[in-house]
Amino acid sequence: MDYSHLLDEARALQEQLRNWRRQLHRYPELSFQETKTAQFVGQHLDSLNIPYKTGVAKTGIVAVLEGSGSKTVGLRADMDALPIQEENDSDFNSEYPGRMHACGHDAHTAMLLGAATLLKQKADKGELNGNIKLLFQPSEEDWDEQGKSGGRYMVEEGALEGLDAVFGLHVEAALGVGQVSTREGPMLAAVDDFELTLRGLGGHAAEPHLTTDVIALSGLVINAIHQIVSRRIDPMQHGLITIGSIHGGQASNVIDSKVTMTGTIRSLSEATRAKLQQELGAACALVKAFGADYELKIQQGYPVTSNHPEVTVQSIKALESLLGRSQVKEAPVQLGSEDFSFMAQVVPACFVMLGVRNPSWSQDYPVHTSTFRIDEDALAIGTASLCALALKSLEANS
Repeated sequence: MDYSHLLDEARALQEQLRNWRRQLHRYPELSFQETKTAQFVGQHLDSLNIPYKTGVAKTGIVAVLEGSGSKTVGLRADMDALPIQEENDSDFNSEYPGRMHACGHDAHTAMLLGAATLLKQKADKGELNGNIKLLFQPSEEDWDEQGKSGGRYMVEEGALEGLDAVFGLHVEAALGVGQVSTREGPMLAAVDDFELTLRGLGGHAAEPHLTTDVIALSGLVINAIHQIVSRRIDPMQHGLITIGSIHGGQASNVIDSKVTMTGTIRSLSEATRAKLQQELGAACALVKAFGADYELKIQQGYPVTSNHPEVTVQSIKALESLLGRSQVKEAPVQLGSEDFSFMAQVVPACFVMLGVRNPSWSQDYPVHTSTFRIDEDALAIGTASLCALALKSLEANS
């Protein structure tokens, strides 16, 4: 099927897409706080006469758009913002100090609303050969005190039950507008956080021989940690351990009794994930030989985001029909992470990166920075892409 007509249909919504995105951008809400965002989504679903359920995964929305077939596919958009102070000069900057849609979730939400609009039109005309479940997900950026993110809660609460496939789309600041990318298999990394505490006997700086200097020992541990990937992991496997913070000591003439570090562990297979965690523990245990002790806490985060081979092949065909073969790229494997991975574990899935870089820009404006921005022409392309992915999947499953 030729999906190129979807671009014209989506571009007819461009002004509305832009207005939706800018409204959401002005009022960003952090993870599991997306109440006004959910209300905004609900209002537009009401206007489309699409039934939905609120309070899913705490602050999310799940809507069902019914067509004439028995198959059902899911389209997911995340809604949360980041605790970043915006430093752009647009007239729709965040109005909440210290909060910003610095990862494009405002665009994701607007594009899924756009896709809902176009797909509802097709359903009303009897042209929708199946059902679409719209997953407006909270808290992709963070997890709660239970260690669970919005995507994980959606899976646990049954939001993905009955789906034959599920699709997610994310803005990509390094990819030009009009281009998309994806790949079969592992695409984004598993991520786990760790907190390490070293403990020893403190004392006076003039008498180090009477202490177990954990500040000095922290250097030993850091060096050991940084050798894990290069010397303890198969070099053909992808892995990363980064120490993001270290704190120890309060005075120049005191050897403190405690040092704390925090960091992140990233991998592209469950075997490597387990090996990295094991080796991290072994590196920390080196301090015991010097009379100190340690406590290592590992917070299990998101699994690997892996695209289903058959669904991804179908998706590439749909995107090539929509945009042209030259505009569909093979995505590089990245060590960033996504909690769409929880959905991809239980339903055949494909995750797609959407180019949002204006070719005339002299630099990139990457996600998770205070100056992140997008070319809003990408909104219609993302909307059409979501529609094409869903329609192709329903066609393939017929």
